[in-house]
Amino acid sequence: MTSFFLITLVASGFFPSLFESPAVSIGRESEINSFVEVCSGVAVSPSHVVTLFAFTENSSVFVIKNGTRLFPDSVFNFRDMGLSVMIFHEEIFSSYEQPRNTSPANGAALMVISNHPTGLSIVRTFPMEQLADGALLLASPPESELMGAPVFDAYDRLAGIVTGSYNPGDGRGELMALVPCNLWFFWVEAFLSDAGMHTPLFGITAMPATSGLSPVQGILLLDVENNSPAESCGLREGDIITEVNGERVYHPEALKVLIMNSSEDLDLTIQRDSDISEIVIPK
Repeated sequence: MTSFFLITLVASGFFPSLFESPAVSIGRESEINSFVEVCSGVAVSPSHVVTLFAFTENSSVFVIKNGTRLFPDSVFNFRDMGLSVMIFHEEIFSSYEQPRNTSPANGAALMVISNHPTGLSIVRTFPMEQLADGALLLASPPESELMGAPVFDAYDRLAGIVTGSYNPGDGRGELMALVPCNLWFFWVEAFLSDAGMHTPLFGITAMPATSGLSPVQGILLLDVENNSPAESCGLREGDIITEVNGERVYHPEALKVLIMNSSEDLDLTIQRDSDISEIVIPK
């Protein structure tokens, strides 16, 4: 089956060469054994790779290229999306694909391409529905080699990254979950243009509040910087932002975009312990 997909990929002109695919293989030493664990990622510039935060956290990760381990000079974590970017001082990728502000529609033809030391794994699929946090549920069961893999649409454009699996609880079992590009393109775009992503914009470190952390869904504040605009507005560590201007929010990146682009005050609905309150971020 895989051979069929490889032949189809070349014949359709999906990439000029399989070896020019922006899908890359990423490894790390196992904490238990001496073997190397592997996931996938996608080159978004000649010297940047986006992959899974869970895979890069507290580990010495590297790109596997032509059998050689290439260690990044640094890793920047984008925890609210479950993603990280590996940064190399030198240009090492001849093929890359920057994300666009797009999200594939339900039923759209998609191709998952995972790169690993023994070759490529390719799966054709399509999104079935959108989950509450903006992720897309794909019509394919999860496979370990597809974690972190880039997903491309019928126009060869990067559509997103496989970040895990989800069981909708309706008898379909575990299905792959895709974080579409429109949820993280701004982060990569700003990062690659050196737009100050290393400097706190508002003074919060946050991630989505999930059922594993809290029964309340929203943006969980892990830290609020002292003397920051966020602290001045009254935000505190442990707060969960559930709404902005009456609209549900789930990702810190969405809040960052609103703060940067809004010409009016932002009204935040906050869950603090068992209390619900309103906080205003002035324009």
